[in-house]
Amino acid sequence: MQTARIDLHLHLDGSLNLRWAYEKALQRGAIAPGCSFEEFYGIVYANNTKDRALSILKFELMCDVLQYREDLIDATAQLVRTLREEGLYYAEIRFASQQHTKAGLTQQDALQAVIDGAAEGMTANPGIRIGIINCMMHKGDSAAFNIAENLETIRVTKALLGKGAVGLDLAGFENNCPFIDYAPLFEEAHREGIPCTMHAGEMGEGSHVLDALSMKPDRIGHGVNCVQDPAYLQAVLDAGIPLEVCVSSNVKRDLNYAAHPVRLLLEKGVKVTINTDNRVFARTNTLHEHMMLRMLGVTDEQLIRCTRNAAEAAFCDGETREWLCYRLDKEFC
Repeated sequence: MQTARIDLHLHLDGSLNLRWAYEKALQRGAIAPGCSFEEFYGIVYANNTKDRALSILKFELMCDVLQYREDLIDATAQLVRTLREEGLYYAEIRFASQQHTKAGLTQQDALQAVIDGAAEGMTANPGIRIGIINCMMHKGDSAAFNIAENLETIRVTKALLGKGAVGLDLAGFENNCPFIDYAPLFEEAHREGIPCTMHAGEMGEGSHVLDALSMKPDRIGHGVNCVQDPAYLQAVLDAGIPLEVCVSSNVKRDLNYAAHPVRLLLEKGVKVTINTDNRVFARTNTLHEHMMLRMLGVTDEQLIRCTRNAAEAAFCDGETREWLCYRLDKEFC
């Protein structure tokens, strides 16, 4: 049974077609002129280590490839085509508009380009619907480091909300400063009526999940470190908040698939959704995620529940949710 129909946690810069990214990197001067595709591949995966801070450096290369409107459109349209070819009905693609202003684009220009790319992809590949999530960023040694950029991210997301943009995220290295210091940004987002998710409890302490809950997001990205303490896990259950779980992305050399807490989360009744995070860096897709979970003993019934959780938690409008639930009901009933 095909249960992999929705992906709510999918980063554009971590999910590029690798050959396309190489050719664009050459064209845009992001790599040396004589760099071969094989050498580029080595660069992309060289930082795939236990050190999360170093691992994040690979995103800088991919962001350097995506500094022009036409490239953002092309990359997004290609990703939509790939998702539809794999049988997905709905996906939310996230990126950080503030990371794409090096060549003169404004944040609003960058967000509009990705929205336009998604629209182009949907037109060329009927049967899939896409929402765009714009990411605020953890940077520097305090939340004040890039507060102006993050406030601008909120502003442009509000301006394009309902016009292709569907929500906000907070991404980056969650250990660089007290996590709760980002609370004022989420207060502003709530005032603007923008649906929110945030990366928490992925690479940091499980207590970050409690901080996240206090900031009242609609979902939490990853959140798996809530299993570090029964009180954290209970808080997630009490809140009934969906977790955007990305198993392959979190599996490192010292953590195999069977050691990932996803099965415990399912057993406890957490609202788990299954996602890919960074398809290229994690060498995965949604079909692979569901296949690996089946190998671990996760049942089709549990995977269907995860997919329905995703439909219920999606930042889409009512008409899209009705369409999506109809598709799932027709397939799963």
